[in-house]
Amino acid sequence: MMFDKLWFVAARQKPVREGGLRRKGALANARASAKKQNHMKGTLTDQPLAELIREISSKSLSGTLRLEHERAQTAVYFEKGQIVYAASNLRTLRLRKYLSKRGLVSEKARAGLENNLSDLALAAALSSTGTLKQEAIDALLAILVVDVLRVALLWTEGTWDFNERARLNDPVSVEVDTPNLLREAAQRMPLTFVSQRFRNPSETISRSSEVPRTSHFLPAESFVLSRLDEPIRLDELISVSGLTEPEAQRIIYGLALSGLVEREYWQSAFRAGSAKTNKEQIAARATADATRSEQQQTANWTSASIEDVDLEEFLQRLKKATNHYEVIELSPRAQTSKIKEAYYAMARRYHPDRFHLKSGTRLHAQISSAFALVTQAYETLTDPNARAAYDQTLERARQFAQSAAKAAKPDPAASLTDDLELDVDPSEKEVGRAEYSFREGLGALQQGRIRDAMTHLAIASRLEPQEARYRAHYGRALAADENTRRLAENEIQAAVKIEPANAAFRIMLAELYFELKFHRRAQTELDRALALEPNNATAHSLLRKLQKSRKVG
Repeated sequence: MMFDKLWFVAARQKPVREGGLRRKGALANARASAKKQNHMKGTLTDQPLAELIREISSKSLSGTLRLEHERAQTAVYFEKGQIVYAASNLRTLRLRKYLSKRGLVSEKARAGLENNLSDLALAAALSSTGTLKQEAIDALLAILVVDVLRVALLWTEGTWDFNERARLNDPVSVEVDTPNLLREAAQRMPLTFVSQRFRNPSETISRSSEVPRTSHFLPAESFVLSRLDEPIRLDELISVSGLTEPEAQRIIYGLALSGLVEREYWQSAFRAGSAKTNKEQIAARATADATRSEQQQTANWTSASIEDVDLEEFLQRLKKATNHYEVIELSPRAQTSKIKEAYYAMARRYHPDRFHLKSGTRLHAQISSAFALVTQAYETLTDPNARAAYDQTLERARQFAQSAAKAAKPDPAASLTDDLELDVDPSEKEVGRAEYSFREGLGALQQGRIRDAMTHLAIASRLEPQEARYRAHYGRALAADENTRRLAENEIQAAVKIEPANAAFRIMLAELYFELKFHRRAQTELDRALALEPNNATAHSLLRKLQKSRKVG
């Protein structure tokens, strides 16, 4: 990793007023006390950046928070609890590097600028020379600041130093969607580290009096919030969350950091400042949301001009892609190393986190959905066994299409979602693709080829989201893998919602709950299934297992 000299902007020191103290000893004590109160230090192991930001925000503190992790350094500037700027000494997180990567300034123009300028000084130079419009510079700085914070938020080792008297000289204030940023950070932190942030299983967790507007919740986040109609003990909330303890703690931690839920115990890092009341926090958050919304509307064109100009082309290409190789833009003969390189290149340019300014919009949802296909392709093609099985599936699909479409020329790149080139309207053709993928997935599921089953059933569910059997069996495939089991509930519940009178889907849900040891939920779904089909043998068999399990327990 490359490092550059840290060129943070100079911070002005405000003198401490001593009032009417005259005695030399008293004056020295007052100075020492003021210095201690305005200058605090600690370790990131005890107080990670996410918790420091939360506390600084709640106490409306102003000043500079400096972090050091190995050789990397970051400075975060606050005004009345709001993040206004952040800078790093990592060369990849410097403004000059961003200008180069995005091709916003020609190499000749960059060469004419001093190498040792701070990011803000460089921004001022770009503006004064007319090289870039101020709106474009502001939008790029916003992206850069959030990227700096994303990196530092993952540091769990190192030191921090907060100085209330150190302020930013330059008149800059970058808008940061702090609540969503902290929620995202919690999802990327190590599970073991997050678990250590909860030391009292009996602490009370409650929902904030007013949940502010935010980007789309994860299914698990929505479920946890739905269980907080009234304050509840942490251990009880974990038990009803439907998640493993570490996963539940991560979700709760992220919601608490972003102010969506309140914890009874936080480890305090700062002695100075008084916490805002709930009403003040809500009012300040509402004002910030309104301001951010207005600025977002006027800055949309600027952000679009700065972010990757080929985003629309990427989304359109993904829509037309018919197999994993087309998604990743490589030949079926590509080596694993090339697949990894292609994936990381796409991640750098199209990962949803890079478009955080569009959070909550339809475009951001499209980006997230598209990149999910990229991730699925990467995971399948970098696993030798999964790739071999997938290639066999592609070959069978090609042979099927070749033999059925007698008059049509075979397409060597035909995918598992290709249908016969028959004279049918597009909607009929799309339904045919979904059904074919479903049958392939169901066959793979019955043969125990779980990864293949997930791939095919996911395609069927995406093409026909209102087809209950597609969603239910996709849920069964997800339930077969520990890493995706928590997503299975959403799919099977969707099937039950579409066809509430289908006993088979309710039994699938009961089986999932039984495997997760949610016996009460399993009993409820079995009761509903038996009410629909009193003589269902599968339901009675599962009921006996459930009763036996309870006796043993």
